[in-house]
Amino acid sequence: MTSTRSFQTGITHRPSAVVAATGAHDVVAALARAGRDGLTVTVHSTGHGLRHPCEGGLLIDTAAMAGVTVDPGTRTARAGAGATWGDVVAAAAPHGLRPPHGSAPSVGVAGYLSGGGLGLTVRADGWAADHVHAVELARAGGTVRVSAASDPRYFARLRGTGPDDGDVVTAVVVGLLGSDGLVGGGLVRVLGAADSPGDPAALHAWADWTATLPDDVTSGVSVVPYPDLPFLPAHLRGRRVLRVGVVGTGGPGRTDALLAPLRAAVAWDDDTVAPLDPRESARVYAEPEFPHAYLGDDLLVDGLDPDGLDRVVSRTGPMVVTGIRHLGGAAGRAPAVADTVRGRDAAHCVNVLAPFGDDAVPAPVAWREVDHVLDGFAARATRERSHPAFRFGPPRPDAG
Repeated sequence: MTSTRSFQTGITHRPSAVVAATGAHDVVAALARAGRDGLTVTVHSTGHGLRHPCEGGLLIDTAAMAGVTVDPGTRTARAGAGATWGDVVAAAAPHGLRPPHGSAPSVGVAGYLSGGGLGLTVRADGWAADHVHAVELARAGGTVRVSAASDPRYFARLRGTGPDDGDVVTAVVVGLLGSDGLVGGGLVRVLGAADSPGDPAALHAWADWTATLPDDVTSGVSVVPYPDLPFLPAHLRGRRVLRVGVVGTGGPGRTDALLAPLRAAVAWDDDTVAPLDPRESARVYAEPEFPHAYLGDDLLVDGLDPDGLDRVVSRTGPMVVTGIRHLGGAAGRAPAVADTVRGRDAAHCVNVLAPFGDDAVPAPVAWREVDHVLDGFAARATRERSHPAFRFGPPRPDAG
């Protein structure tokens, strides 16, 4: 048997049994049965971060547990384990509120928060896990609700590392943010043909611009060498494209003033930065919305090596997507309530993805291409070195 729907198509579950849970009671029963039968347990929601398949054990699919309720009075939302950020955004927006979500609305809430959550406004508002109020769990003996008051040590683990073995997250309660003054969008520059080295000037201009930004602007950049394939828009086929995603919380006037130097430094081919409805936040980074096979890793760095930036733009060969997120600001400050989020000592997170499989290249080749780009930034790696939420796909061939 293979199951279940997954955004990551390069890894396939092959469980002995599947429980399509509709609530915490189903998860409790499934865990109790797995314990009696000696089955390993794998939990699956959207499959964005899937790295290890279920092989012969019990798969608990939480996709149906997608309910979201919003309390505008306390500015909180309770989201089931199968809810996506798109679900929470849609529920919160009518109240003038938004969650601390990331760049892709289809990502699952529970897994994202367990890994820390690098949100669209991380420099202004901190990591998404900083906003978690409570986590509801199922275990073989029943259910439990964990908060800072009930179990501070475990609560810290849940926010940044994830649950202990044998526990399954069934819902989270997360704080919401105001959406007034939100501005966002993308600046796009076509760097040339995908199979030829590109001009790194625009990438260096973005890196220089981030050096003096105040906390109310969060940005990131991606460099994508698009293959020449018919299903892509004509203006992207066979082109190397740089995209800067920008989100500001200080309103249009202030964000435009802060963006002025970057706009002046580069002749952008497209500029969509404007007042942002949270329900339209996918347009900031314009990430792919279709399931595919991908692998990748990241580095947390205290600065951007110029030679590494040049390597991002100059490399040719199999498709590799490089993303760099600007950290610092609230992302670098200690949380009000202890958690286990990594990356507070970093200035940037560099992440590199590559497609692999039947329609791309073998995984070992894709990993070599990923590591070639990351090696250009390794000299500036922080003590923590990497963030687990940006590791994707099967392990490297030499990882054991």
